[in-house]
Amino acid sequence: MVVRPVARALLSTLPLLLGGCATVALPLAEAEQRLAGAEAMVQAQSFAEALAELEPLALEACPKRLRDRRDIARARALVGTGELWDAYLVLEKFPDDHPHSDLRPNVVEMVWDIGQALSASDRGFLFFWSDRRAGRTVLEHLVTRHPDTTRLADALRILGDMAFVDENYELAQARFRDLMLNRPESEWFVYAQYRFAMSIKASLQGPEYDLDRMQHAARELREFLAGKPENPAIVAEAEAALAQVLEWQVDRHLRIAAFYDRVGNPEGRRHHVTIAAGPEFASTTGHAAAAAALAELGPAAPAGGSAP
Repeated sequence: MVVRPVARALLSTLPLLLGGCATVALPLAEAEQRLAGAEAMVQAQSFAEALAELEPLALEACPKRLRDRRDIARARALVGTGELWDAYLVLEKFPDDHPHSDLRPNVVEMVWDIGQALSASDRGFLFFWSDRRAGRTVLEHLVTRHPDTTRLADALRILGDMAFVDENYELAQARFRDLMLNRPESEWFVYAQYRFAMSIKASLQGPEYDLDRMQHAARELREFLAGKPENPAIVAEAEAALAQVLEWQVDRHLRIAAFYDRVGNPEGRRHHVTIAAGPEFASTTGHAAAAAALAELGPAAPAGGSAP
């Protein structure tokens, strides 16, 4: 996928290398005519012919004032031939090579199109190459180098979903957090709330995890559901996730209470049993056991001291 364009570039520069170390730019009129012809070929979807027409304009053979147009024409031709990654490589350093070009908005849109297409592709070769990984690289470039793009929310949504599928829940949280902070007006905002909360929940593996993280997951899930989202499927999933987290919290409190009971710390046991018996966990299966344990303990002693 990468070899062919590299070979083309080497062949196009071979006459220059044989003729000497210095690269001489083509006369402006000749370069302009050749570039205009290549652009017309791209417009006519004659992509291979356009690439051939652009070969004499490689590297410094193209006058400086035309290089931004040359790079865009080449990238468009490569996209037309299906070489999406190679097209991205042409555009990757466009902001550095052409910082004052009026064509930057076109480049940003092309980078978005390339990243979106690659990320949706399942093509790959063993562990050496994956279009999906390439798409992630392109979209990461987009959100890093072009954070003012109108495609920011779309790119962050895709990157967040990728991280979630890859079980990189910390990264998923970061992507969806960025989306909510930087594009609160986006149509993806509610979805980002949902995925952010679900990413926190997914990072938990059960009641063995610390109570602070479980409380964070429950809080985010409640905040999402409080917004009364309209999608019944994600509402049902969020409600099930919240119910699971509440079960884990009760289980954790009861385990800690049992530990304090074993080591002879009735205050510690009472503290965690009281929490588990609270109204927040009334819907859980462990609530009745917690309430029974609290009743067994009887009224709390009036002695002072801080709860564990």
